[in-house]
Amino acid sequence: MAINSQPKTTVSEYIVEQLINSGVNHVFGYTGANITYLIDAISSYDGIEYVQAYHEQGAAFAANGYAQAAGTLGVAIASSGPGALNLVTGIANAYCDSIATLYICGDLSRRYQKNTLPLRQDGFQSIDIVSVVEPITKFAEVVRSPDDIRYCIERAIYEASSGRRGPALLSIPHWIQHAEIDPTVLSPFVVSPLKSASLDEFISEEILETLSRSRRPLILLGGGGANSETDVAMKRFLGCNPLPAVASLCGLNVLSHEHQSYVGFIGDYGHRHANIALAASDCLIVLGSRMDERQFGFLKDYRENKSIIHVDIDRSEFLPKSERYFPVLGLVSDFLNRLCNVSLEFPSLVEWNRELHHLKEHYPVHTTVDCLSPASFLLELFIQLAPDTQAFVDVGLHQMCTAQFGMLTHGKKLYFSGGLGSMGYSLPAAIGGHLARLGRQTICITGDGGLMMSLPELQTLARDRLDVKIIVFNNQCLGMVRNHQQAMLDGRTFGSVDGYLAGDFKKISSAFDIKYCRIRDLNDLKLLDEILHTPGPSLIEVLFPHDMTPFPSSVNYPLEGDVCSLQDLTSDGDN
Repeated sequence: MAINSQPKTTVSEYIVEQLINSGVNHVFGYTGANITYLIDAISSYDGIEYVQAYHEQGAAFAANGYAQAAGTLGVAIASSGPGALNLVTGIANAYCDSIATLYICGDLSRRYQKNTLPLRQDGFQSIDIVSVVEPITKFAEVVRSPDDIRYCIERAIYEASSGRRGPALLSIPHWIQHAEIDPTVLSPFVVSPLKSASLDEFISEEILETLSRSRRPLILLGGGGANSETDVAMKRFLGCNPLPAVASLCGLNVLSHEHQSYVGFIGDYGHRHANIALAASDCLIVLGSRMDERQFGFLKDYRENKSIIHVDIDRSEFLPKSERYFPVLGLVSDFLNRLCNVSLEFPSLVEWNRELHHLKEHYPVHTTVDCLSPASFLLELFIQLAPDTQAFVDVGLHQMCTAQFGMLTHGKKLYFSGGLGSMGYSLPAAIGGHLARLGRQTICITGDGGLMMSLPELQTLARDRLDVKIIVFNNQCLGMVRNHQQAMLDGRTFGSVDGYLAGDFKKISSAFDIKYCRIRDLNDLKLLDEILHTPGPSLIEVLFPHDMTPFPSSVNYPLEGDVCSLQDLTSDGDN
C-alpha cells in the first residue's frame, strides 16, 4: 500500500507514515487491546513490518538491537498497564547505552484516566507509564488530543535520534489512535538552531600544548565513538598521527583489532597489557567514554601523573575542569576532524608504540591450551565467523570472555547491554539486529542464566525461521555472581549454585524445532563450521566445568614495576 496522500487519515496511519519516513522497517511489540489500532495500521503498509514478540521485554530489547545494528531508530510498542511496564528494562538499557529508540504504549480511553483524582487506579490495566519512565527517557509524553500527534511524534523521534541518543516514549489513548486528522493543519515540532562549535572551542591552546608535551599519548575509545562518522574521522586522524588506542567495553567496535594502533581492552576484566598502557600514559585522550569506576578504579595511584582530554557530547559526564583535565563538549568525529587540521608532533611516539607492541607480546590475549576453554573456543569461533558478523552478547562471565578473546577484524561487531548489564538482552537484541541487517551473519552469545531469562523469544526464532545462531556458555551456574560470593561470602553460593539449575537445552531446542549441537572438548570444535553455515536458527551449547573461572592468570591490574618501566622509557623532558 502506498503512503496515504489523502488529507484525512487516522492517527495510527499518520504514525506509521512518520516511522517509514524515518527509515524504520520493523516494529517490535506484543499485542493488546489498547494498541490494536496501531498494529493494524502497520500491517496495512508496505515497507514496514510488525514483529510479534512473546514478551514485551523481548520486544524492547529487540528494538535496542535493531537500533544498534542499523544505526537508526528502533521501535517497540505495547499495550497499557503491565504491557507498558514490561518495556521498562529495555527503555532503561537504551538510556544507559545511548541507543536511539522509540516506545509507543496504548492507553485507556479518556473516561478511564484518573488524571488528578486521588486514586491508585481507575480503569482496568491503567498505570501512569510516563511518570514511571521519565527518569530514564529523553522525552515522555501522553498524547492528549489527536491534533497533538504531529508535534509529539516529531519531537519523540528527534529527541531519540539527536545529540546523545536515547529512548523516547509516547502513551497514546486507544480512542486517539483511530481518530481522524488532517495532517496538513497539524502543528509541527520546531527544532531550535544550535550554535556550532568553532575550531578554537574544540581545540584550545592548552590542549595543543598538552599534546605537544606528551611523550606517552594514548586514546581511550568509548561507545560515543561507535558510529560511521567517527569511523571515517578516526581513520583519517590515525593515518596522520598513529597514536596507540585502548577501548572500553562499549568502545570495542570503534577500531579494528588488527589496526596497528589498537592495543586492547581496558578495565576490571580487561587485558593486562592494555591496563598497563593506560596507567603508564601521560596524556589520555578520552573519546566518548564515561571514565567510570570499572574502567578507572585501579588508576588511583597513577591518575595525578597524566593529563586527560575528555571529548563527549554530554556535559554531565565531565569531571570538574582542572589544570590537567580538559573537557571538550562536542562530537568525537568533529574533534578528530578538526585536530587533523593542526600540525602535531609527538617526540617519542615511535618508541612508545614499539614498547607497547612488546608489552602486548609479553602478555598475549590468547594462550595455547590443551583443553576446551573460553579462550580456545572464542578464538576458533571468531576465525570461522564471516566478515561483518554481528554478535549480541549477554551479561556474565561469557560476556567478559568475549570482550577479552573476541577478535573484531574484517568488520565484525560486538553489541552489549553495557551500562545496565541486563541478563536476557542478547537473544531478543540479536533478533532485532538480524532483521536490521539481513545480509549479515548474526550470532547470540549468552550464558545458561541469560538464555533462561529470554526463552520466550526462541519461539520468535522458530516461528519466522530467523537465521540467528545461539551460543550458550553453560557452566551450570551463575558464574560471575558465584565468583563474587566465593570471594566475599566465605564460599556460600546460594542462588548462583545452590538452588540454581539451568534447563536442558537439548530438549528446549527440540521443543522449538531449533537445530542443536553440543561442544564438550576441542575435538568438537569441528562441528562449528557446519552449524554456523546451516540456514535457519541453531543453538550451540558449550559445556565448561562447574567450578571453572574462565579468566587467564595474565588478566590482572598493572603492577608498579610494569608501569614504571614504561614511564622510564620516555622520562627525559617529560612533563
